[in-house]
Amino acid sequence: MWVSEITTENLTNEMIDRLLFNEIEDDGTNVDCIIVLGSIKAYKYRIPVAAKAYLSGRSKKVMLCGGSIREFSEGPMSEAEHMRYYMLKLGVPQDSIILENNSQNTIENILYALVELQRFMWLNNVSKILLVTTAYHMRRSLHIARYLFPSHIEIHACPADDMKTRRDTWMSTDVGIKRARDEVFNIVNCIKNGVFPDFEI
Repeated sequence: MWVSEITTENLTNEMIDRLLFNEIEDDGTNVDCIIVLGSIKAYKYRIPVAAKAYLSGRSKKVMLCGGSIREFSEGPMSEAEHMRYYMLKLGVPQDSIILENNSQNTIENILYALVELQRFMWLNNVSKILLVTTAYHMRRSLHIARYLFPSHIEIHACPADDMKTRRDTWMSTDVGIKRARDEVFNIVNCIKNGVFPDFEI
């Protein structure tokens, strides 16, 4: 079945599970840069995963994406700045962090990440990227990145589990079900708007 054919009437839990989570896993590849996509809760779920990958020697650079200004307990700041605060606390050195402080959504995370990669590393010097985001958000993020990035750059998944939308928990709560269903239709809408090509599940 093509993803563009999914509707509210024909969508099943099995389809949601397959679309959002099937074969989404970290293969352990070393990369040129770790890219963490922004979120108000990125510090809680995504940053520990990204810091672990960096500290284990898988990359020498980490890019933190997200220009949306939020009211955090530490004060008002962008998502990227907030993630940097926690990256530093976890032992990632300042000179290894690239801040992408302009994007307002997932597509812009990817587009502005390309600009920052060019500025700091030159795209022709980049061959592999590790993309860090929440597990249920990874499919859409991977398709956007693989479509928009130059073809010579491999995009590898590094999913971060949250509490309510892990593969083994999303069906357990109304919040998890809503997030998962909404994410499916975010993918459908991306395809229908030409953000990336249709694909089968």
